[in-house]
Amino acid sequence: MTNFRLGFLLFITFLGVSLHAQDTIPLKNGLVIGATNKGDRSIIYTDPVFHNFITKTNYEPIVNDSVGIGRQDNVERWEPLTTDEKGVFKSRKLRGGYLYVTYNAPISEIKILEISGHNEVFVNGIPRGGDVYNKHLTFHPIELLKGKNTFLVRGGRGEVFMQLLSVEKPIALLERDMTNPDFLTTESDIKIGSIRILNSTAKTLKNLKIVAESQGKTLETKVSSIVPLSMRKVPYQVKDNYTEKDTVRVKIQLYEGSKLIDEASVLYQVRTPEERYSRTFISNIDGSVQYFSVKEGDLKTDEKPAMFLSVHGANVEAKNQAVQYQAKDWGHVIAPTNRRDYGFNWEDWGRWDAMEVQELTEKMYGTDPKRTYLTGHSMGGHGTWHLGAIFPNKWAAIAPISGWYSLFSYANKEEVEKPTPLENMFVRSNHASHTLELSRNYLHHGVYIQHGDADEVVPVDQARFMRKHLAEFHPDFAYLEYEDKKHWFGIDFHTIFDYFKWHTIPENGDVKTFEFRTPNPGVSSESRYVTLYQQEKLFEFSGVKATQNIRTEKQIKNHEDLKTRTISLETENLKKFKLDLKHTIASDTVQVKIDSTSFENLVAYKGKEVWFEKVNGTWSLTKAPTNTFEKNPSRYGNFKEAFKNNMLFVYGTKGNDAENNWAFNKARFDAETFYYRGNGSTDIISDKEFSLKKYKDRSVILYGNASTNSAWKLLLAKSPVQVKRNEVTVGSKILKGDDYGVYLTYPRIDSKTASVAAITGTGLKGFEATIPNKYFGSGTDIPDVMIFTNAIYANGIESVKAVGYFGNDWSLEHGEIEWGN
Repeated sequence: MTNFRLGFLLFITFLGVSLHAQDTIPLKNGLVIGATNKGDRSIIYTDPVFHNFITKTNYEPIVNDSVGIGRQDNVERWEPLTTDEKGVFKSRKLRGGYLYVTYNAPISEIKILEISGHNEVFVNGIPRGGDVYNKHLTFHPIELLKGKNTFLVRGGRGEVFMQLLSVEKPIALLERDMTNPDFLTTESDIKIGSIRILNSTAKTLKNLKIVAESQGKTLETKVSSIVPLSMRKVPYQVKDNYTEKDTVRVKIQLYEGSKLIDEASVLYQVRTPEERYSRTFISNIDGSVQYFSVKEGDLKTDEKPAMFLSVHGANVEAKNQAVQYQAKDWGHVIAPTNRRDYGFNWEDWGRWDAMEVQELTEKMYGTDPKRTYLTGHSMGGHGTWHLGAIFPNKWAAIAPISGWYSLFSYANKEEVEKPTPLENMFVRSNHASHTLELSRNYLHHGVYIQHGDADEVVPVDQARFMRKHLAEFHPDFAYLEYEDKKHWFGIDFHTIFDYFKWHTIPENGDVKTFEFRTPNPGVSSESRYVTLYQQEKLFEFSGVKATQNIRTEKQIKNHEDLKTRTISLETENLKKFKLDLKHTIASDTVQVKIDSTSFENLVAYKGKEVWFEKVNGTWSLTKAPTNTFEKNPSRYGNFKEAFKNNMLFVYGTKGNDAENNWAFNKARFDAETFYYRGNGSTDIISDKEFSLKKYKDRSVILYGNASTNSAWKLLLAKSPVQVKRNEVTVGSKILKGDDYGVYLTYPRIDSKTASVAAITGTGLKGFEATIPNKYFGSGTDIPDVMIFTNAIYANGIESVKAVGYFGNDWSLEHGEIEWGN
């Protein structure tokens, strides 16, 4: 692993960046080995190749060397592989296996590595982001060393292309993969686009700006910093001042100070509102530019329009989703992106994206919250099942088309049938992916299931199972199975929209009974008039079954109010929750029964909110929480939760060279991965640049430990888990050694909403164990804390030393930590 410890501090000494065009250097010969990694759809998996890579100094594969047992119980060995006539490495072994390539450079210089078809690549031991879907978006500026250079590539779908390009412009605009809005003939305003900037220099770029010229109007946008040898997608402002439908060009110029560095001419579409068009917005997740597409309705009503949120399938753009619809006469079709066309299966950041767009467009288009509907096809069908279960109060009806209902039913994701206590901690952290455990939430709304019986992509068994499952309890669902139809046969069906039209979300006072269940309040907390606030057993399912008396038909006809409103609730795994009693304002008496505890007269709370807390097994009235530091729906825990709130990556510089290099390289690698999977744009800064005031209310991803990252004492000084060089402290327990890796999350004590996620370890061995970023996959969340050794890729969960949750007060005393061997 010596090569991995070279990096940032080494490459800054090479200031002579080659600016002259040279021949492209194809990489044609290598060694390949089939997949020996097991359980790699989970955060806990084994990977003998990667284990060798991080534990053996200067690990280098040799022909015929066996590494482990393959997925077909065969012995996998390294064997030669040469590219085909198009320069592509092709082999079934590259479906999750590894490719090893070397290149002897005549001099030390910076080159561009163009690579596609891979999950990630380690260049001289340094991790760089992947392009698993072969989008040809990956251009990594890399430092070549004089002599032998190594490339360890983890394959994706069986093909890898890679070549070295010369640096013609050290700072350049990349026109591919822009996220831009459409111009509209009816609008004259400022819109937002984004473009990638390639930094092939050894310096952090801090003085860049973009000037965008549109029909003679120019707007200037300051560009956030871009770290060395990296690419970043940055926003820019552009003036929309066109009145005729057209295809136009926007001139984009990149300046460093007053010096023009590069420029591009970008095509924009000027559309009419009657067409499908796309809008952009700045995401609260990471400050990146995202888009959604719209097919406005040809409205024939004076009522507020309905919203039809349509979530797309894998490898489908939101704009191509929206264009499938004819204009509706009673609402608008809104298509969010899932952050990418593959994205996150509409879970995690895909789920957050969908709800960002839903909230934004409801305000923008004035749609009726009571007539909001959800539909989607294929992966979007799964998104419909998922979002429909997680946020049941948002939808009047849902319509999954040709969709799979859970990760476990379709994606071959391993689900532990009888987990050990240690394994169960990870199961609990991923309960949001357990759709069936939330399926009674579908009682909130109508469900229309549609599938083709000849579907070759998503088997019709997925729909048939849900039909049978819903038939056991749901009084309002429809099922339509098309004979001889394959996976794709459209999404704009009048039968679905007719079904939608029959459904609205009722007023709270008219709902006799409902059920609501959540994985935890940080994922979903509100339904009807109940807000779930805290759990007794953290990250186990929580919920309520609510029943109330409602007006009779005669009372409704005579416009009579209920004199007494009685609400009964059965609770599951709840410590604290809120009732919103606005719908009781007209009643003389309000009575609430919670499990076996009755509150006979709550007239003082009618029309208001009332809070309840379980103390020693008994429910009692309590005051609204004021301690925002405690776990609550805005900040509840689990490792991934920190990766939003305009997240900021902070790498340590206070360690030795190898430790500092790891921190910088890991932060850049995570940013590259999130860019590719989530169309992300993440600020990366050093601990020397960080301050609480400057980066107020932003979640922080911290790379390093208390010995190597000075931001630790500002952000994590009060954490009950402390990590420093050669030591992890968990309360009164101390683990000694340099091979512990740790994932940790904790609140920012100076913020009501932001969190800190530490990617840390006790030394270089421990740091290296945290290199993989499986947490960017769906269904791969991590509890509040996880401690493991660098043997994890050889031994799996046996190398997990501790995992668990802090209490509602973020303490160990009231939390639950499970210890391994």
